[in-house]
Amino acid sequence: MIQRALINCTYQHTPIPSLRNMRFLVIGGSGRTGKLVIDNILKRGHQVTALVRNPKSLGEELGLDIVKGTPLNAFDIRNAFSLAVPDVVIVTLSALRATDSPFAAPISPPRMMADSNANVAHIMKEFGVGKIVVLQAYGAGASWENMPCAMRLLMSKSNMTFSYEDHNLAEKEIRDSGLTFVLVRPSRLVETDVIEVREWPKDGKGVGLMGCASRISVANFLVTAALETKWDGTAPVITN
Repeated sequence: MIQRALINCTYQHTPIPSLRNMRFLVIGGSGRTGKLVIDNILKRGHQVTALVRNPKSLGEELGLDIVKGTPLNAFDIRNAFSLAVPDVVIVTLSALRATDSPFAAPISPPRMMADSNANVAHIMKEFGVGKIVVLQAYGAGASWENMPCAMRLLMSKSNMTFSYEDHNLAEKEIRDSGLTFVLVRPSRLVETDVIEVREWPKDGKGVGLMGCASRISVANFLVTAALETKWDGTAPVITN
């Protein structure tokens, strides 16, 4: 099922003049960060296809096309690409949990993020799309060794360990795909209005226990990383 968003001719965006109009595919667009990513893209004057399980989770906006489906099904991803081939893909998936607590029991399949990213990468190569930007978390991949000891102990002894294992498997799928990638690793998402971010060198060495990043700043960073080449092939750790 493909649901096209209705167009309101009175709604206007203010595009960035130096950038051509681009098409993004957002995977995970119905989540809290994903919705902010879509909003950021549209405000920059670009277009979005969002693959979501429930199309009613997103409102109708000019420049937004909604495709019903799941990234665990390659056929659904192919439907999204067939609607409009994107210039770049942004993935904002996170493991589903029994409650909103980050320490709640996971209810997603163990490889939900890994298999979803593998499917996306496969279809990207099928359609000749070369770049993917993936939202991960501080502590994934090489940044694990730089997390404070207390945080590593907490993550390894709680249900969060399942999420980190999936992030690491997803990273391998992306790196092995040969695609141009950016793996964005914010420390502890928070609900504030701060936009500015700090990038930490050496895989986040020095980020403290209180390091955090607002969802809106992370969404802005994801879109900027998709539009620019500065972070290609890297896994930046960011905080506010």
